[in-house]
Amino acid sequence: MKHILLLASGIVFISCNMQGVRDETVEVDETIHDSILNIRQADTIGSKTDLLEDSINGAPNQMVLQKENGLRIEWEVKSQKNKISPDDVLLINYHSRVAGGELYDSNDAVGKPVPVKTGIGMMIKGMEEGLLEMHPGDKGRIMIPNALAYGEDGYLTVVPPKADIIVDIEITDRIKPIELEDGVRVYKWQTNDAGSVPAKNQEITFDYFAYSEGKKGKLYDNSFQNGEPFKMKFQNDNVVEGLHIGMSVMKAGENAMIHIPSKLAYGGKGLIDHVPANTDILYDVRVIAIK
Repeated sequence: MKHILLLASGIVFISCNMQGVRDETVEVDETIHDSILNIRQADTIGSKTDLLEDSINGAPNQMVLQKENGLRIEWEVKSQKNKISPDDVLLINYHSRVAGGELYDSNDAVGKPVPVKTGIGMMIKGMEEGLLEMHPGDKGRIMIPNALAYGEDGYLTVVPPKADIIVDIEITDRIKPIELEDGVRVYKWQTNDAGSVPAKNQEITFDYFAYSEGKKGKLYDNSFQNGEPFKMKFQNDNVVEGLHIGMSVMKAGENAMIHIPSKLAYGGKGLIDHVPANTDILYDVRVIAIK
């Protein structure tokens, strides 16, 4: 099962195939449960919104997007600027529930927004598709039909078979990457003002999740499956070159997603059964110590 984020933050709106985890206020009429009752919006949108119960049906309007595949987004706060792109790393708050049912997952226990990225197999299809219709600063809910969620099988004992999913979401930030040599990008989602970046031959201890990127992106490796953090010697170890480049700006206590172009990863050969040829990869790292 792709339950990587269960290890990282408790998220279970992800997909299921793990290998190795001051706006204007507009009032609306109260409706049945699972409706957004207090519509707030950014920029220029100003029309009153009719919101539905958990039907994932009905006519769209300026604060509601209804797609032909059943995906529906209802905004409480909606920006008109800087739509999310597949390259973005986002920080979000979320609450997930079965349509018409109770909450089964959120980031509340973490106590802060958690990072997500599309195009690496981290999330169910409907969640990815919904995020790509939204903007940093948006707040609302994504209503996901079961065909774009956990389908016929459901998810363990948490999500029943053929269940539609409701994700209440707030996109708190889009992380600006640090651009390094040869296309390596580092998206720090937790920073540490103290400490130093690694010097050659220093040992870096860290946990990680490794993903291939693209339409068939997936988690292909992680340190948690071994029960202990991974260790590498900076600029002198048998790991992909792009990881050394990315780690050059990391400090102990920092977390980041590191995008590594194919030429600095597994190149034209790929990694058998894990990373196709000429495929970029992404490491989600949590640096524990640099010594």
